[in-house]
Amino acid sequence: MENKKSVRRPQQKRSIQMKETILEVSKSLFCENGYYNTTTNEIAKTAGISIGSLYSYFPDKDAILTELLERSNQYHFSNVFEKLRPESSAQLYLKEPKKWLYDLVNTLIQLHEAEKDFLRELNVLYFAKPEVKAIKDSQSEKVQMATYEYIRRYQSELPYEDLEAVSVVIVDFITALVDRIIFKEARLEKERLLNAGIEALYRIISK
Repeated sequence: MENKKSVRRPQQKRSIQMKETILEVSKSLFCENGYYNTTTNEIAKTAGISIGSLYSYFPDKDAILTELLERSNQYHFSNVFEKLRPESSAQLYLKEPKKWLYDLVNTLIQLHEAEKDFLRELNVLYFAKPEVKAIKDSQSEKVQMATYEYIRRYQSELPYEDLEAVSVVIVDFITALVDRIIFKEARLEKERLLNAGIEALYRIISK
C-alpha cells in the first residue's frame, strides 16, 4: 500500500548519503531475492534505519525501483552516447566502422555485465509491472532516436529509403546480441558471437 507521508528531498550530505544507502541496499536485495520477495521492512533493517525513516525518502517499494531503473537507464545512455559525440568517434565510424562497432557493442556488454543481476530482474518485471515497461520502452525510443540522428548525420547516403526504420533494426539487433552474450549460456564462445554480430552489423551500415 502506498505511504501517504510527505517524501523528503535530501539537501544535506548526511541525508543524501542515506538515500544512496537505501538505493544500494534495495538494489542488492532485489538482485539477491527478487523484487517481489523483498519488503520495505527488510530494506529498512538492512540499511540500519527505521521503516518510518525509509518512508520519508521513498513512499513505497515501487518508487525505489523507479529511481533505480531511471538511474540505470541514464548511466547506460550517457556512457554510450556521450562517447559518440566527439569528432574522434565520428572519424572512427567513417574510417574503421568495424572497430567502431566493436567498441560500441563491447562497451554495452561491459555495462550490462556490471548490472547483470539487476537487468535480469528488470527483464522479468517488464512483463509484470506496466510502469517498468513504460520506462524501458521510453528509454528504447530515446536510444532509437539517438541512433537515427547519428546515422542520418554521418551515413545519410546509405542505400535505404527509410533510415529511421533501419535505426530501429540496428538497435534491436544490438540489444539481442548483447542479451544473448550476457544472459544466455551458449555452445559458441562469446567472442565468436560478438565477431559474427559485428560482421552482420557492418553489412547493414556499409555503403
